[in-house]
Amino acid sequence: MPYAVGGVIHFAIAIFFAVHAMRTGRNMYWIMILLSFPLLGSLVYFLMEYMPDMKYSRGGRKVIQAVNHAIDPNRALREAEANFERAPTVAHRVALASALSDMGRHEDAITHYREAASGSYANDAHLVRSLASTYLLAERWRDARESYERLSALSRDVREADDDLGYAFALGQLNDERADRAFQDAVASSTGPVARCRYAQYLEANGRTREARELYEAVVKEGRLAPKHTQDLHKAWYKLAAQALASND
Repeated sequence: MPYAVGGVIHFAIAIFFAVHAMRTGRNMYWIMILLSFPLLGSLVYFLMEYMPDMKYSRGGRKVIQAVNHAIDPNRALREAEANFERAPTVAHRVALASALSDMGRHEDAITHYREAASGSYANDAHLVRSLASTYLLAERWRDARESYERLSALSRDVREADDDLGYAFALGQLNDERADRAFQDAVASSTGPVARCRYAQYLEANGRTREARELYEAVVKEGRLAPKHTQDLHKAWYKLAAQALASND
């Protein structure tokens, strides 16, 4: 019985890949291989045809990255360290800082970002932004605030929606009186639910529960009406808003 179940599963997987082969215009010999040798054929097709295609989709890239990280979680950091040791350029320093931050070593990443965002690169918006966001991850709120203010002073044209939210979040953590206005700016300049959820959390923490509830309700409504890919992209935030409403009922 277990063998029969296994055979059905192998054949079902082979059918899935066969349909993929037909829809994507693969050579018809794949159909013969998949149906003649379901298990081996599926494995070969996955490695040679299906997996390479995954890199062209956002979801596929995330799956590949997750698999690579599970197999060798330190690979990206090792490569970044080797590249920087071989050629200590600004680009390699930034790549190393990013790899360190991804591993949770935010203080080490900050050291490299600070070095990169100095001298002739002191006004590089990308480097200053990376430094500011890493300060947030390290919970160094004052440094984050100063870095976002430095970024703002460079030029309004180089700012992004996440800059407004990062700045507002840092101000909120510091109980800065400018936080409320900064959150409003972040909501106005952003798309999606993240800024509104963060603002709602700030309002809730400051006893402004009615205003927070209105924002959560707007986020939940947006989640119900949003396209499927948007729902998937912001699933955690829509869930957060729904849970916040349920906890206050």
